[in-house]
Formats: sequence, structure tokens, C-alpha cells
Amino acid sequence: MLIRVLALILTINLSFLIAQTKIGVYENQDFQVPINLQFTNEYNQKVTLKEVINNKPTIFSFNYFDCPSLCSPQLFSMAETIDRLELKPLIDYNVITISIEKNDTSSKAQEKKETILKTLTKPFPPQTWSFLTTSNQKDIDLITDTFGFKYEKRIKDGVVDYLHPALIVIVSPKGKITRYLNGTKYLPFDLKLALLEAQDEKSRPTIARTLLYCFAYDAQSKTYIFQAEKVVGSFIFGIVLIFFIYLIKTGRKRDE
Repeated sequence: MLIRVLALILTINLSFLIAQTKIGVYENQDFQVPINLQFTNEYNQKVTLKEVINNKPTIFSFNYFDCPSLCSPQLFSMAETIDRLELKPLIDYNVITISIEKNDTSSKAQEKKETILKTLTKPFPPQTWSFLTTSNQKDIDLITDTFGFKYEKRIKDGVVDYLHPALIVIVSPKGKITRYLNGTKYLPFDLKLALLEAQDEKSRPTIARTLLYCFAYDAQSKTYIFQAEKVVGSFIFGIVLIFFIYLIKTGRKRDE
């Protein structure tokens, strides 16, 4: 009997630990987002993710609008980074924030959006950033599982709270997950490169190709690093090529 009780206690503790370890980010790079999923936007309109992405690289975040701690600092940080971004909102990218709380309403979404957008100092078309909700828990589970966003719901004294990671995810125009940027602080340069990377399905401007040639994403540091060897190698190759062309031309003149 004692052994059974101990085994039961051990099983419960192990289950708790397993549940705890699930909270976090499990990157699903190159996964296809279910873009036909339908949500309600902050204007109480039914929209699909495909409609909101609108064939643009898109920044995704997962939050809920009564979050007492992590969500607001993250959303304000996103706004600050976007404000410093050297790309055109609505033209070069869109932003989607999805609530993980099925009881969040469009009015709450609109209130949160207005609070966040008030912090922006540059012109920013409001339709660039959509705050989406759904009362369908299956759809919330599907979209968070697709992104590898693992969280845990807790209820204490009748108050709902969530333990969840903080991150933004970049999705390509056709809905493919291309990059994760973890934490609550994001460098404008990192976000710019991530969005330029996501444009693979569309033609890139020359400056984008140049930047992505010189910088590469480092999975360990979760940031973009300057590829010195690649750049120096190209520079040396250019010098050798110019010297080779010079020798050919001077050789021809001597032959004449």
C-alpha cells in the first residue's frame, strides 16, 4: 500500500514537472501557418490570417489583454522597435497580435491597440497592426502549437493568469515561419533583417540583398552577426579580379 502511494505521488510530481518544462518556445521554422484560420479583429470583423497578412512579411506575437506583467512591456517594446524600423508599415510589413485568452473581446483588443499605438511617434497606418481574438479554444491551440508557443493557464482566487514566453515570430507573405526573435527587447536592425529575409517569396531591393549577404542569423545568440570572413573574402576576390583584368589589358597593349 505504501509503495502504491509513493508511486502515485511520484507520478503526480513527474506530471507536474513535465507540464512545467513545456512552457517555452519550440521553434518550428519553415512550418506553414494555417492562414485560413478565422479570428475577430479589434473592429469586431471576422478575418482570416491570410487576409491580415495580405501578402506581406508579418510580425506575430501572442499575448492576452488582461496580462498583469509580461504582455504590456513586450507590446510597448514591439511598438518602440517598430517606431525605429527603417521600413514602411503596411507596405513592407504587417503586425498581428493574437490573444491566447478565449474570453478576450474585440473591445478589449481595440482598447489595448489604442494604448500601444499612442506611444508611436512616426506616422503609422492603424490597419498595419491587427489585434485578433477568438472564442474557439481549438483554434488558439492550433495556432500556438504551429508556432511552438507553449504556455500554461492558471486560475488563482478566480483570476485567470498565464505563464508564457515572450517572443515575436516573422512569417513570410505566403504564411511560412521564417524567424524567431525571443525576449521582450528587439533590435530594430535584427527585426529589419528578419523581415527582409521573409521577403524571399517576393523580389528584394538591392539593399536587402546586400544586407543579407553581409549579415547572417546566429541561432545561439538569437541575433544577426556580421560575416567578416565572407565580406573580406569577397573584397580580396574583387581585388584579385581587378588585378587579373589589369594584367590582361596591359598585356594586350604590349602585344600591339
